[in-house]
Amino acid sequence: MTPQGRWRPLGLALLVALCLAGEQGCLSFVHSLDVPPKEQVVLGEKIPAPSRNHVHIFLIHGLDPLDLANLRGLTEYLQQLGYLKTHYGQLYHLWAFKKEMLRLHKEEPQTRFVVIGFSFGANVACELVNAVKEDGIVIDLLVYLGGWALSNTPRTCPENVAHVVNILTAGCPWDGNLAGADNLQYDDVWHFGPPTHPQTRKLLARELAVVAARVPYVEKVPPLPPELEEEIPRPRRLPPEQLRQMTSQLPPEWNFLTSRSARREAPPPPLARPSEARKDKQVPFAILP
Repeated sequence: MTPQGRWRPLGLALLVALCLAGEQGCLSFVHSLDVPPKEQVVLGEKIPAPSRNHVHIFLIHGLDPLDLANLRGLTEYLQQLGYLKTHYGQLYHLWAFKKEMLRLHKEEPQTRFVVIGFSFGANVACELVNAVKEDGIVIDLLVYLGGWALSNTPRTCPENVAHVVNILTAGCPWDGNLAGADNLQYDDVWHFGPPTHPQTRKLLARELAVVAARVPYVEKVPPLPPELEEEIPRPRRLPPEQLRQMTSQLPPEWNFLTSRSARREAPPPPLARPSEARKDKQVPFAILP
């Protein structure tokens, strides 16, 4: 072997080590993301901020140390849509995400969960939703992005998931459709394209708004400061004798303002005699020629 051939494997290993040890996402510019369009931002703004803040999104990356798919950029994109509780993680964050979901389910029962997995991260996302199934946690939305390694079994669409979306791309060597999921096929991108695809962003903006709308929201009015409460005049209660004297001077048509007890004590008005009633009653008549 020539000296150049001896150093070639070492140089390749050194290059891979530098990429893994360096900053992640150095190839994210390949699938760059722009600012969310206005129509997608408006979908989130229609939902009150407290409701959006109860939607927790967990994104799980695959075997992509250079972040060629730019899943971190998708995380920031969702946060710009108004969903601040968006969590980004790698394959080894499975149990950390499970622990966080159990805590939220216990401390904030109104929390809604969304899980998104890319590539082999789709398998980890499937494992995550099945791991919290026994704890009674319901996943409102589960999205598989390029999950080629998923098998078409009931485990990929478990019962504790309300909606499953499975997005595939061109070049998939086998049929990746899943029974019980909305299967979408992108023919204009390859394996690393689904996270930043315009159709994916549009779909997520719509589906996240649907999930956030399920969070009950009751507007809480903050209490007035003590100095303002002292300035507000409080209604005073009149003594019964003064109230009875005031109501006795009211005309009969205002009798409904008197209390029931006073109306019971007051004697009924005397009835007019029939003769007097006929005398007072004027009957109109016509003079005939």
